[in-house]
Amino acid sequence: MTKRLSHIVIALLAIVAMASCQRRPLEEMSEKVSVRVKVNISAVANVTTNVYNDRIPAPDITTDMMRVMVYDPSNHDLLTQSFIFNKTLDESGNQVLSGDLNISYGTYDILVYNFDVASTQIAAENNEESIIAYTDEISNSMKSSLFGYNASKADIDEFEHIQYEPDHLVVARENDLRVSPHDTVVVINTTATTIIDTYYIQIRVKGLKFASTANAIISGLSPSNHFGTNKRTTDPSTAVAFELHKSTDPNIADENQDVLCATFNTFGKIPDASSNLYVTFNVIDAAGNLQKYSTSLDTIFQTEDAIERHWLLINETFEIKDPGISTGGNGGFQPVVDEWEEEEGSVTL
Repeated sequence: MTKRLSHIVIALLAIVAMASCQRRPLEEMSEKVSVRVKVNISAVANVTTNVYNDRIPAPDITTDMMRVMVYDPSNHDLLTQSFIFNKTLDESGNQVLSGDLNISYGTYDILVYNFDVASTQIAAENNEESIIAYTDEISNSMKSSLFGYNASKADIDEFEHIQYEPDHLVVARENDLRVSPHDTVVVINTTATTIIDTYYIQIRVKGLKFASTANAIISGLSPSNHFGTNKRTTDPSTAVAFELHKSTDPNIADENQDVLCATFNTFGKIPDASSNLYVTFNVIDAAGNLQKYSTSLDTIFQTEDAIERHWLLINETFEIKDPGISTGGNGGFQPVVDEWEEEEGSVTL
């Protein structure tokens, strides 16, 4: 009896086991990955924080498209790429861009940057260590316009390299990122921050009313950035040129609070650069003449304002001289209209 009962129990267990089994087809692993990039610009000096002069425009850091680069961590070669452009705002007001990326499981280096930039150029993107952001040198015609039509060749040739200001490039990096085998969408969350510095520069001015246009050229700056590894280049150094604004500074304890000022973007000040780190202010006066003022920034870059807040406050005075325009002067062509005189004669047709 006991033996028979044991056979029955075994048979029942087998039936239960068979009933609990289901045949399921093998599922293929998914290669879909979602990338979500938060653009964090909350601490960019002279853009979103430490704004010295809110009377002049500040650079705008927005993007509608980002490029996602996937590199092999072993040799840093590019494996694949994608563009993401689904844009939303998070609860803190940060821009968030998202999109899909088709990669299998494995370990990768991920590099993301904003693709919609005008002045900043990208090259050598097939390798993570060589990818570089830079700006072109300004054209000869633009270089001449900075100095006015009557500037000497020596004035123009004083700066060997003058480049355009870079746009803000926001970059996110995720090195040795492990993507496990998955049959659902994997989400990669990362944060992009800018690799560009924005400085505010200001000089006190006497005779501001005589200025027609004004610009500044500042040297001793980095020309580019290998942003896959976030290494700024230093040789050769470069200069950037930018337009100056007429403004006032209520912090000046003087009756004359007039200043020339601007915010400008750069890949960065070259550390320990001193012998060639200076700024030249060029003013084209109402007569079209170039008036020029140069000063060293060595000491200013060592101040707390420069280091902590990126403020270059020059406590010197650029005196713009009266060009002395008058209708009776000898400078240039002065058209004169005489009284009408009547003449009589015949015309043969």
